[in-house]
Amino acid sequence: MAFSFRPNFALDVDGPNADLVERLATELASMPVQLRRTRVPGGGESGPARRDHHLVITVLPDERHFWSPWLTIDVEPSSSRAKLSATFSPHPSLWTGYLFGYLGLGIVVLFSLIFAGSVAMTGGSSLWSLWVAGGALGCMIAAWWASVIGQRLAAAQMTELRGAVERAVSQLAQRR
Repeated sequence: MAFSFRPNFALDVDGPNADLVERLATELASMPVQLRRTRVPGGGESGPARRDHHLVITVLPDERHFWSPWLTIDVEPSSSRAKLSATFSPHPSLWTGYLFGYLGLGIVVLFSLIFAGSVAMTGGSSLWSLWVAGGALGCMIAAWWASVIGQRLAAAQMTELRGAVERAVSQLAQRR
């Protein structure tokens, strides 16, 4: 499996889909995965119930580790077929921490390079700010490498979750 920060895949589901998400949730509930129904971020409380088109599955609690993947499934219904979009990610709080860490390190790199450039323009030397930028870049590379290792550790569980979704979709197709 090739590395991507958030690997994803899409499936097309044929047939009427008025209750597709309910049928998909029923199929997934019978499989060895943990299913959650969540509100789409930004879906709000008013307006159409977008909750009906958003599922999250993960491995069972007994098999869950720090690196275990979560699979977010969004269903975009249409008149004759639906598009199922699925995206893998780590636990949401881990993913948020990872992104904020990257953001913080990027800001440190930016400001330390701006400071080094400013001092160089005035004829001074601020070698320490270049060391700070290099250290922050090193930390960013280490975080990226940790994410690669985490995806490799989670590869079997990612395959298991994707297989569960594909089996559920094929079960729906057989029952039409």
